[in-house]
Amino acid sequence: IANREGISWRNKLGIQEPNYFGSITQASTIRLGLTPDGQDVYVPMKDIVPMVDPNDLVIDGWDISSLNLAESMERAEVLEYDLQRQLYPLMASMRPRPSIYFPDFIAANQGDRADNVLTGSKMEQMEQIRADIRDFKSSNDLDKVIVLWTANTERFSAVEEGLNDTSETLLAAIGRGEEEIAPSTLFAVASILE
Repeated sequence: IANREGISWRNKLGIQEPNYFGSITQASTIRLGLTPDGQDVYVPMKDIVPMVDPNDLVIDGWDISSLNLAESMERAEVLEYDLQRQLYPLMASMRPRPSIYFPDFIAANQGDRADNVLTGSKMEQMEQIRADIRDFKSSNDLDKVIVLWTANTERFSAVEEGLNDTSETLLAAIGRGEEEIAPSTLFAVASILE
């Protein structure tokens, strides 16, 4: 948002400008070849590989907390205060969709924040994620949807024969509501199926 809106902010080092430094797609170059006099020719990766400009991305998502993105940004205390102050009005209307919450897979301190959760069986929750993806894609007239898993760290989920070792056993285990099927697994399967 800061890049798209051209927002600069002050921190202890002075004025900071938004950029895509560190972005492999936006800041990297590819050696294309040599000039007739033997000089290397480099071109930006973004000019070689067809991709969406990051400023044109449409963002949506799920969270177990019902806070809007501006409130979540404040609670996280990650971004510089001056940047938060300017982003707040641009993010206050952005609300997460209800998410999957299985307390045994995440840290106990997340329980107090879990006020925006899906209900129903594991299969029903996965089907809701699929419906959310379809809704997001159609309501924004998108060709493609990319789902990134950026949630809190989950505990390890064992790979067990007959439970989640093949696509068939995994889908059957989701249908049975097996305890060892994690939220990230349901999101992954929903994304693949869409």
